[in-house]
Amino acid sequence: MKNFFYIVLAAVTLTACEIDVTDKVKTDAYDGAALISVSGSVTDMEGVGTYLDLAISAPYLDTSSATQIQGAVIEVYENDTLVSTLLETSPGHYEDTTLLSQVGFGYRILIDVPTGYGNATGLWESTTDIVNEPFTLLAPMFPIMEDDSSWIDFRTGDSVWYADADSCYYSPYALWNDPAGKGNAYWVKNYWTTEIYAPNGLLGPFEPQETEKSLNSSINIFDDEQFIEGPQVSRFNFIGPPYTVFRDTLINLVFETRTVSEGMYDYLTVMANNIGGGGLFSVPYSPQIGNIRRVDDTTVYGLGYFYATSVRFDSITLFHPY
Repeated sequence: MKNFFYIVLAAVTLTACEIDVTDKVKTDAYDGAALISVSGSVTDMEGVGTYLDLAISAPYLDTSSATQIQGAVIEVYENDTLVSTLLETSPGHYEDTTLLSQVGFGYRILIDVPTGYGNATGLWESTTDIVNEPFTLLAPMFPIMEDDSSWIDFRTGDSVWYADADSCYYSPYALWNDPAGKGNAYWVKNYWTTEIYAPNGLLGPFEPQETEKSLNSSINIFDDEQFIEGPQVSRFNFIGPPYTVFRDTLINLVFETRTVSEGMYDYLTVMANNIGGGGLFSVPYSPQIGNIRRVDDTTVYGLGYFYATSVRFDSITLFHPY
């Protein structure tokens, strides 16, 4: 069994699967000039495909809305062959829902920002990002009961058996194979749950008590331990602390896992360190150098990262065992 290193990136409430992990990150341009800010990906999700949000960079702590860049021409290249020109469907948002990523293929973009956007005007490009193979799930996700069927009641300090309690604590786990080869990394989020009031447990009734409920979620990033050959992984806890499940409630958790390249993983690691900072003795925010740069001067970087990914979804239903 291999232990995986993972980082809790942020505690957020997420409501849609197409929200990109880099959407909310803004940092100062290195020389104070207005440069571009890019957030987007080529995915293999039907109906989502390839998307990109394009704006003018803003100071990290600026809470005002970003200035969207309209009228840009954005070309997508697959293994250096032009495969799409993205359509602007709303101000600053460009997409091609039919362009799907393929495992092992590399993708990059060329952005032509029109006049009127100061130092952001001109040609920009991303470096090539390659789609890694996703992991193989060996068994359905399964719940692990925390603390061997009992928990400590903080009010009394006594051990309470789940058979006698109205709630229990579960964590979701899985058995899976990391693909062979170096440099496999992932980020995982649970972006919504369905909670069902079920007085008789799995026997129901399930209607009409079903409601969707958003929970505080963690985004986790992790790699395959110094990029060694892929091992079999067992009982990896996909997400955060145990969930509280009441006797008369079923909770369905959905996990979205995206493959990320070594470059994207390094970018997210710096981002996690920046976001996780704070306090009197914290280090200053570091420049977020991604893979966006000017064509005529590759030492000038934009903000953000355009990445290629393979996406998978897994789910599990948690219920009280007694």
